Amino acid sequence: MTIKTIIVDDEKLAIQGLQLRLEPFEDVEIIDTCSNGREAIRKIKTLRPDLVFLDIQMPGFDGFGVVQGVMDIEPPLFVFVTAFQEHAIRAFQANALHYLMKPVDEDKLADVIERVRQRLAEKKSTEEAEKLKSVLSEVAPEAAETLAGEDADGTPILRDPAYQ
Repeated sequence: MTIKTIIVDDEKLAIQGLQLRLEPFEDVEIIDTCSNGREAIRKIKTLRPDLVFLDIQMPGFDGFGVVQGVMDIEPPLFVFVTAFQEHAIRAFQANALHYLMKPVDEDKLADVIERVRQRLAEKKSTEEAEKLKSVLSEVAPEAAETLAGEDADGTPILRDPAYQ
């Protein structure tokens, strides 16, 4: 699976540095970069990335404004990248997947990419289970009624009608 990624930072060198650090991850495809929050909101809504590396302090819309600006769509995973440690708590309150300090440490970046892979796999599994339920309810409604939900990894759990 390819992880479609956008990098947002008002510092060109920061974008280039993160691009270089992401090169070893063959499944990460940088589909665009943005230098401000307004542009980022437009690109996120248009390109629908899986992941956004997002600077916090930028002119105009800051990183938190970008997150709020895309809440009307299914938002991507956000990883805040900043030089300021004091924003960490607010980043997690904004449902960021992670928070990286500049300059980005390669080992921490590898951990973040692994978390992204896990989260996207969970999301895909859940979506597939929902599709299965939908199709099943159309072609075999009685069988759909035997679905009791899902286990922790999104696999459908069948309920035995004899024990209801």
